Amino acid sequence: MTKKQLFILVSIFILAITVRGILLYYLHDDDYFSGIKSGLDELAYNLAQGNGFVIESEGRLIPFTQQLPGYSFLLAITYKIFGQANDIFLQIIQVIFSSLSVFLIFGIAKKFFSNNIALLSSFLWAIWLPEARISVAALYGAPTVFLTLLASYLFICAVLDKKQIFFVYSAVIIGFTSYIRSDPILLPVFFGLALWIYKNDWKVALKKTFLMLSIVFIILLPWGIRNYSVFNRFVFTRTVLWQSMWEGFGEFKNPFGAVLSDEITHNQVLQDYPGIDYASPEYQDVLKEKVIKVLKSDPAWYLSMLPKRLFFMVFTPRGNGFFSSVLDKSFSRQKFLEANPKLGNIDYAKWLFKNCPQEFFARILSVSLLQSLFIFATLLGIWFSRKQWRKNLLLLSPLLYFYLSHLPIYWEARYLVPGEFPMLIFSAVTITTLYNIIKNKLKSKLVSTA
Repeated sequence: MTKKQLFILVSIFILAITVRGILLYYLHDDDYFSGIKSGLDELAYNLAQGNGFVIESEGRLIPFTQQLPGYSFLLAITYKIFGQANDIFLQIIQVIFSSLSVFLIFGIAKKFFSNNIALLSSFLWAIWLPEARISVAALYGAPTVFLTLLASYLFICAVLDKKQIFFVYSAVIIGFTSYIRSDPILLPVFFGLALWIYKNDWKVALKKTFLMLSIVFIILLPWGIRNYSVFNRFVFTRTVLWQSMWEGFGEFKNPFGAVLSDEITHNQVLQDYPGIDYASPEYQDVLKEKVIKVLKSDPAWYLSMLPKRLFFMVFTPRGNGFFSSVLDKSFSRQKFLEANPKLGNIDYAKWLFKNCPQEFFARILSVSLLQSLFIFATLLGIWFSRKQWRKNLLLLSPLLYFYLSHLPIYWEARYLVPGEFPMLIFSAVTITTLYNIIKNKLKSKLVSTA
């Protein structure tokens, strides 16, 4: 890297921290998934007080299992260090690490493409609002994004630089990330598949996959033992799988009464099981039974729903968290689906267009157009670099994992952001390639007219 390129990269870092600093100033107290946030704060406070991973219920402290301890533990550390229970300290740390990620993006992109493409990728990361918005929220998304990016960088170094110990480092990062959010827990499987195709050696890929998964689950073993001792269930992840699947059915019209709402779903369960605790394993058991019943009775509906879900996963704007702070929340999709449990996403778009056209254009068309351009640029970048497609699969594996692992269960745009950094890199490939094509054509025209 030249001194000029280093200067540009440092300038991009300053840009990244400026963008996130501005967002933090205006949005640090914004109502961003406040229900989850309040629960994390309470857990963090109890951890800081030495009470353990517990919440207050009916006047007493009880062990909690519906959230993972990682993020609350990070909050608790800042509470102890700074002497007050204020989330702003961890939010500032998140902004710093999010901004430092431009160097990780550069390092990853450089292993696949030129320095110029790597610099452009870092620039796109610096101004990428979906990740920037997550980075300033007191929620587990920010460390999940950074640590997933770091784990991916280490895996790529392990393969391309032939540094075997980096497989271990990557797995360790995934293991600790899974204490914050369990989404990346099976990421080594997709790393292994990409390695198999790249190396064309399934035995090597299988060994590395087994090694990484073993490390991940060894790191998570204390959490599994804790859950077994408290709830008699050996669980490594958040215990909301069946709730997520059931409420996920509510994204679309369905004959089962599923609604995309925690509150409505809880009320439905209470009708049949009065007094059941929302945070209890038994609550999940009830929803597990309902989900399995749907899958057995109407698998055709479930399978036909998946392509529709994939469409919304791909084209729903990733700036929802930011734009929801700007647009009129009374027209939100969540509120519409809760008020109209028998309707779905398409009905929401029709209703919004009819009742508030200006909000429709602001919320759906204008922002979705940006997302569509983003998708198009990504696909074009993959096409332009198709000669190294085996190598590119190493880069694409986190993206494919986060999409395909959420597809059968449930998704929100913020869930996908940790795996979407390859889209920025391939978009940079597209921009650079098109620029060079236009530049060369203009140059040839000037030469021919001279």
